[in-house]
Amino acid sequence: MTTTNTQIGLVGFLCEVTEEPVTFQECLACAQRGAPGCPMVPAIIHDIASSVRSPEYANELAIKAGAEVGFSATELLGCPRQYRLKKQHPYWEKPSGMYRMTFGSGYHAALSTYQGGIPEQTLTWKFKLLGMSVLLVGTPDLVELRPGGWYITDYKVTGNPPFGRKVPICNACDLEMYKGDDGLTCPNCGPLNARSSAISRVYRPAQARSSHVEQVNLYALLIEKNVAMLAKKYNLSGLALEKFCGGQIAYLSQKGVVRCDVQLDRAAASALLKTRLRVLLSEDLPPIIDDTDELWRCDYCAVRTHCEQLHASPVGKPDKEIPE
Repeated sequence: MTTTNTQIGLVGFLCEVTEEPVTFQECLACAQRGAPGCPMVPAIIHDIASSVRSPEYANELAIKAGAEVGFSATELLGCPRQYRLKKQHPYWEKPSGMYRMTFGSGYHAALSTYQGGIPEQTLTWKFKLLGMSVLLVGTPDLVELRPGGWYITDYKVTGNPPFGRKVPICNACDLEMYKGDDGLTCPNCGPLNARSSAISRVYRPAQARSSHVEQVNLYALLIEKNVAMLAKKYNLSGLALEKFCGGQIAYLSQKGVVRCDVQLDRAAASALLKTRLRVLLSEDLPPIIDDTDELWRCDYCAVRTHCEQLHASPVGKPDKEIPE
């Protein structure tokens, strides 16, 4: 086994069989020898290792643009504590965990050949915040200039897309009900019999996940700042250049495609950008995640051990389960 403690960032894989850290080259060599007990094949290992993007990708673009620091839209929407720790420590990931990312890249590559809009155009925006020159970087999957303005499509390859569902509604209050200790409960009227005529069931279409909505809204800011470049590069003109008509997330799964509309909110996107950057640009290590809806991130975090050591206690779901 060969590891290099002086490196930082993703430096190799965790063996699928032993869970010991190994270099990319050692993992590939093992796969080529048959890898007893391992589900990976050499071509997959090679593809994953070859497609790992430099952790300094955004910063490298920032330097070229004359900015001090760069962030991608994806980095802004992840866990800021994880982002900082990955810049300070070496870490390893299982190939099986990264396979989903590589699988998604294949889908994206195939869809990027569509010529009905502007596919995978990397956009940047340089601005000042907290006395620093910052570069925001993002690559929307597809941008179209429709008669009503710009329309953004982002693809998400997933085995668990959001889905529409029927929900119980209190007829008296027109509020969605929830399952309480005494059964179906209205926030105003209290528990109601599930068979009661006071309850209706209404279909709620699938909703895009909040972080994906935020990502599309950040893309909208980038498009706004790059209108002149896009118009010149793609020979576009007209009043629609100054407008937006919406966006969507297309969740791609083996069972089918789930499309979710995204509402664009410039003020909210600008506020989110400033809030996230203030945390990331601070000299202090960002705090642990305390949002219940975001604790799942800790279960997939490659630097969780470092995070817990610095926090001096467990993080994520186990932290919430410790009795007082």
